Amino acid sequence: MPCQTLEHDRHLILAVAAGLLAVTIACGTAVTTVPPTAVPTETPPATPTGAPETVSAPTATPTEIVVVGPFVRVDELVFPVEVAADSETRIRGLSGRASLDSGTGMLFVFENAEKFRFWMRKMEFSLDIVWISSGCEVVDVSVDVPFPDPETPLNDLPRYSPESPSKYVLEINGGEAQALGLGVGDPVKFLGGLEGEYGC
Repeated sequence: MPCQTLEHDRHLILAVAAGLLAVTIACGTAVTTVPPTAVPTETPPATPTGAPETVSAPTATPTEIVVVGPFVRVDELVFPVEVAADSETRIRGLSGRASLDSGTGMLFVFENAEKFRFWMRKMEFSLDIVWISSGCEVVDVSVDVPFPDPETPLNDLPRYSPESPSKYVLEINGGEAQALGLGVGDPVKFLGGLEGEYGC
């Protein structure tokens, strides 16, 4: 009887051992089926400097507006302008263009203050001509100067001059001076890169 018990216990021990071995093998198999983590063999290439980067939006409101230009400020009015400071660009002016963006203009810069005579040769839209003294003040405004019939001979084109000598001329769209309240006596300042370059 004791031998039978030992034999029975031995079978039971072997069965338990076999079960444990099966569980161990099963666990080992499950572990080995997970692919190992890839380890880089070389350093990845650096991101090119020209690649776009994600930048978070600023949270603070800027306290100062950065001015880019050039601009002409007449009293409290600010006009983005093109500058005609040499004879070639002054002669060409705005002629041959179909239009001028609202609220913008062309600034003519001369070497000396004179009563210059302007005409509307090859113009396709009307202008306000703002005459500015060397003292940086509006001295006259030629309002709503009409563009001529293209068939008008050059000698018959009207000429426009200021009441007082001017060193600078600002051309803007016809009717804007009156609509914006721009007038004689308004102070003028050049901004956006023009400061100190031409005198105002």
